[in-house]
Amino acid sequence: MASATRRSLQPRIFNTAFESGVRSLVLLTACFPMRLGLRRLVVLDHLVVHTGDVNGPESLHPKESSRSAELLVRRGLVSAGLTLMSTRGLVTRHATAEGFRFQAGEEAGSFVDLLRSDYTMALKARADWLAKEVVTLSDDEINDLVRDRVDQWDAEFQVDQGITG
Repeated sequence: MASATRRSLQPRIFNTAFESGVRSLVLLTACFPMRLGLRRLVVLDHLVVHTGDVNGPESLHPKESSRSAELLVRRGLVSAGLTLMSTRGLVTRHATAEGFRFQAGEEAGSFVDLLRSDYTMALKARADWLAKEVVTLSDDEINDLVRDRVDQWDAEFQVDQGITG
């Protein structure tokens, strides 16, 4: 009983606003001074851990058949993560005619530089790659990229499950 209680008191790190906020912060720092909308950040949050899916560096996270579903649940996590990081001044939110845009805050670069684990160093490298190769794409090009990936993931899932046309 004591170990179950201890486990329930341990803070969750994965699939939380904090984890997503750190990824968004790393992405916004790599893209600075660009300001990015929530939709683009949701897509980038997914791609930064699955760069291998878009002919980039090896993915940080393993392939799963549920990758297309990940995009659906990420919006809330990314939004909550951005809110969390903005309460610390690491992310700023700007109102524009197109909606809110997010940008790395004044202290974001210094904070991200302090992240030195193997995982965060790999995350930063992939964020830098996305900033050069994907972030500059138009909305239509990103939509096409995501649509192509989702179709590919669905096909992989059907083959994995023995479902063929």
